[in-house]
Amino acid sequence: MKRIPLVTCIVILFIVVLTGCGVLSQKSETANNAPPVKEVKMVHPSGIPVLMYHKVGEDKDNDAVIREDLFRQQMKFLKDNGYHPLTMEQLYEYVVNGAAVPEKPVVLTFDDGYADTYSIVYPVMKEYGFAATVFINPGDIGTRLTWDQVREMHKGGMTISNHGFQHIEMGQLSEAEQIENITKAQQALEKEVGIKDNPWFCYPYGDKNEYTDKASEKAGIKMGMAMKSGWTHIGDNPYNILRVWVGNAVDLKHFEERLSTEHFSDL
Repeated sequence: MKRIPLVTCIVILFIVVLTGCGVLSQKSETANNAPPVKEVKMVHPSGIPVLMYHKVGEDKDNDAVIREDLFRQQMKFLKDNGYHPLTMEQLYEYVVNGAAVPEKPVVLTFDDGYADTYSIVYPVMKEYGFAATVFINPGDIGTRLTWDQVREMHKGGMTISNHGFQHIEMGQLSEAEQIENITKAQQALEKEVGIKDNPWFCYPYGDKNEYTDKASEKAGIKMGMAMKSGWTHIGDNPYNILRVWVGNAVDLKHFEERLSTEHFSDL
């Protein structure tokens, strides 16, 4: 076997060492040039605005609707100004246990489950990385949304929750009937989407009676969204979460007002 001269071995070793140093230097430089991860400050705010949306569309004369361009402006405002949309779990922990939340918190809720919830809202939430909750009526699936669309939104990070199997006023029902309307929706969410023991509910029309809180609890619900106007605070009744209506009348000026003070003007 032909032996490699000692000098040749030393030269090869020297080249390998230099190459390795170059790679390490390059990795170190890349790491130093990486943008720093911004640490989110956790706070205990005096209140949190829970925004309530319904349909996103072009019906300019209906305040249950918000124009797509205005909706996009509002979401961009949230992103540009450092707001942090919370999950339902984060809101619940804040209300019930006084847990800290990211600074400038807000909650995004979308009632009923319209076709535009999938075609407009869902892509915008993904674009900005926002947490959001959609309350659907399983008995209406197929008229506006499909189960495939609901499953896709769920897998894409949106919280899909219970708005009653049918969109009927809970305040007009007995306790047993209310439990049935909630439970049928719970069963559908588990069967069709794989959501087991969903703990969040939104009262259709915001309507309740003296049985509703207990019926919700018996059906496995931990927190319910109302339609009464206002912010949510630590220690509030988790079965009567106040929300802030957002429709066509809420331009960017009034949107900012609703985020900055709970004593916002009534439109």
